[in-house]
Amino acid sequence: MNKAAIVARVARRMGLNKFAAEGAVDTVLEAIAEGLAKEEDVRIAGFGTFRTRNRAARQGRNPATGESVRIPASKVPSFKAAKGLKEAVKRGWQPDAAVPGDDGDGEPGNSGAMLEMSDWPGGVEPVWTLLEPESARALRTEPAADNSTLRLAADLPDEAFAESAFVRNALIALELISNEFLPRFTEKGHFGRDMVVSMREAMTWPGMEAAEQYRTGKALREGDVWELHLLHRLMDLAGLMDGQAFLGQLTALGREMREPGRRGALQALLFRHLFWRADLSEFVETFPRGLPGRWPQDDTGVILWGLSNVAGEWQSADTLRTLTTVRDDSVAGLHWNAEGTMFAGRVLQPLRWFGLLEYRGPPETFEVGWRKTALFDRFLSFDVRLAKDRGTGH
Repeated sequence: MNKAAIVARVARRMGLNKFAAEGAVDTVLEAIAEGLAKEEDVRIAGFGTFRTRNRAARQGRNPATGESVRIPASKVPSFKAAKGLKEAVKRGWQPDAAVPGDDGDGEPGNSGAMLEMSDWPGGVEPVWTLLEPESARALRTEPAADNSTLRLAADLPDEAFAESAFVRNALIALELISNEFLPRFTEKGHFGRDMVVSMREAMTWPGMEAAEQYRTGKALREGDVWELHLLHRLMDLAGLMDGQAFLGQLTALGREMREPGRRGALQALLFRHLFWRADLSEFVETFPRGLPGRWPQDDTGVILWGLSNVAGEWQSADTLRTLTTVRDDSVAGLHWNAEGTMFAGRVLQPLRWFGLLEYRGPPETFEVGWRKTALFDRFLSFDVRLAKDRGTGH
């Protein structure tokens, strides 16, 4: 059996596609390699223990010449099989042969693990089930002074937001609007084509390169460049520009956000409006297009708390969705890939554009790997209580 066969079995058993399954397998292997590189024991209950062993320097022999050579000291990985694995190999493998409480060294397995195998989709219980019901409800409401369950750090230094495409491009838009001689809006309230051209040339978005190949040489309207359209609607909702005027102009708040030292405030303002006040079904493209409903937007706070716990290492989009979202069976019935495309488009991609997640993989597949950036834990903080009774549902 090789890696491809293992990936195929994971995909079949967990109901994942090939990219998601390969990402899961790679994550496990990377975690084991990292532990060994740090000279930490990696214990897998019922399977065995990987550890790093120091091999002393010794004399060897060159097999080609027969000459004696000195082999320097080195560190090598080793593996000790658990009792359950030994017995399974001895009698022939059976699916229930593993003994989960024994790691082969006479020590119990990791009883403090956050995630457990269960009857949940994919066999993994979502992390939000760990929350006390009151905390779960509080996370579903907009962050505010009287709701400290989720806090946005608006006072970080400007340089902290260097990777936030929303902040970077909002400042470009504010600058262009301020410098233009009253740029015109269309009857729909969109930027005119000249402004769209100027903004496309000045702006950069992670992942936008893949979409740009379909736009080359076209005279595009704002609605054809959905990244720009989302930013424009968001700036309008946040009160940075006068959305009622036929000729574009900034508001006092829009002018204030151009000043140095206001990047954190701009990030927090746009973040709050995007996830809690906008309707992302109107602004975010999905495949197939036009999937209705607000899922999973209404659970944004719950999802963010979940990501803070499980997105420290590279994870596939399917894994993060399974671990962090509150499942809605009506969404799954919309289309075979409704949950995947809505989660990627309404959660992962916006968080990437805020500089809170990074993506590893082919453009626009959203499957190979996501993990949180250093800014995630600086910008977002949580004050929640965990449920004492794991049987309580919320």
